[in-house]
Amino acid sequence: MEKMLADLIRIKTNLADEQIGYILSCFEPIHVQKNTLLLKPGNVSSKLFFIQKGCLRLYYDNEDQNVLTRFMAFENTFLTSIVSFISRAPSSEYIQAVEDSKLLVISFNQFNHLRNTISEWDKMYIHILEYGLTVVNSKLSSLLTQNATERYLALLKDNPELVQRLSNSNLAAYLNVSPETLSRLKSKIW
Repeated sequence: MEKMLADLIRIKTNLADEQIGYILSCFEPIHVQKNTLLLKPGNVSSKLFFIQKGCLRLYYDNEDQNVLTRFMAFENTFLTSIVSFISRAPSSEYIQAVEDSKLLVISFNQFNHLRNTISEWDKMYIHILEYGLTVVNSKLSSLLTQNATERYLALLKDNPELVQRLSNSNLAAYLNVSPETLSRLKSKIW
């Protein structure tokens, strides 16, 4: 399963196989069960997760106990609370396994060790940052420019696996609608 990460590193960098092997040795494989919390608000995000199999979500819980999902990450994707990871400030977000998941985990210290000892690793860092920026921008744009129906239709077109794999409550939180609104959208469209 580490092959997935090795292949991504090969695509994004010009590292030799020996260096890639060393980098992979800095990651710890873990298995987490559905609903496991990997980060809670108030804690500093000290781990970067690479998803080999499964799904993680990054979300907020506001004072009205509403869950607001910022991002859903699937296979071959990195996830962390990036602002907390970079700044070392406490996170305001949760990270939770939405499915039983197989992950490769690297600590903040190990990640920075790689940045300090293998200059080419910065290309992976840039990839992670650019991917995160485009995802956040796309999500913000859809929330500002599309109504609930348009967001759901765009999701069906662009990411049908989200609709198939996520529970209605997680899907509603991702679309920033109530579960009741999502049910109405589904019945109207189908």
